[in-house]
Amino acid sequence: MVGEPELGAGPRVIWCTTETEQERTGSGGGENVSMHQSSARLVLVGALLCGAAALGTHPVAAQQVDADRAAALQALPRVSDLPPEFRYARELADRGVFLAGGGLSFRRDDGGEHHGFDALRHWAADEKDDPTQGAVYQVENGAVVAAGYLVRQSDLVAGRSFRHLSLRGLDFPAPQYLSVDFLEAESTEANRYLWLWHFLPPAGPASPTVPAGELPPVTSLPPRFTLFACAEYPNDFCPQMGRHFTDGSVSTTRDPATTGDDGVIYGEAEGRLIFIEYVFRQQDLAAGASWPELPLNSVPIPPLDNLHLLHYGRPDGPPGTYTAHMYFIPEKTYLGWAEDPSQP
Repeated sequence: MVGEPELGAGPRVIWCTTETEQERTGSGGGENVSMHQSSARLVLVGALLCGAAALGTHPVAAQQVDADRAAALQALPRVSDLPPEFRYARELADRGVFLAGGGLSFRRDDGGEHHGFDALRHWAADEKDDPTQGAVYQVENGAVVAAGYLVRQSDLVAGRSFRHLSLRGLDFPAPQYLSVDFLEAESTEANRYLWLWHFLPPAGPASPTVPAGELPPVTSLPPRFTLFACAEYPNDFCPQMGRHFTDGSVSTTRDPATTGDDGVIYGEAEGRLIFIEYVFRQQDLAAGASWPELPLNSVPIPPLDNLHLLHYGRPDGPPGTYTAHMYFIPEKTYLGWAEDPSQP
């Protein structure tokens, strides 16, 4: 085994170089996995977990919950659906067993020369070559229960951005929540952040979701969500993004101690929701803060296509912010919007 990176006395990631037939059967998967392979399985997830939560804590009910969770796991993409280069890893951030491919332990950044809207304009000039580079997958009983990326803390401190982190390596359902875990290592350069999207809830019933390919209407947002940002652009439409809606009574910057969905932002174009977003202070990321549970299920959403971690600020200025825009539509679609697509 090779230890990369070594994460001090706390959680570690150790990539294995061998595997057994019992650990893995079959191959396939990848960025272009056909959508029909697991669609029937995904439909089952919400119903199974909702039924499990209604059973209470009676011993017989608890047994049924265990059985229903096992069935829900069967409804998720399987380890055998992943490409053959993915190998078993040990626990990461105390969240169970992970798989990683290609021997890479972190996501390569997309540079620190451009920030905010300027970065989006720059990205629109070309497409990302390898959108699943650096992906890691959490597994449980043969099912892939979460997908994410390891990002170097030093890249976030330096104000580097990350584009097109794909969540379509397999036919995943809509995630229930996002966790952002700081992994402290023996050296500052080896510190990592694990950005992880979970397809099962931490407890209780799974919230309703929207099928892949369908975009919820903006009218599905509760009345507390109102339009904000980009008033300087026509129709309040942020170029290469969309219109932004949030609960104006709370801060749009997510504090590490905040619970619930405070600060969540939804994006809209042509009357449909196209992304969900959280905003993080760069100084919190530099300090090694963690966000164990960021809800993504307050409003039913479809599966995520891709996301970017975009830095706002100047490298030579005070600490800025990072936005995690999680899109339901392909990157080339929204990067092509220099202006509101609904305009004649």
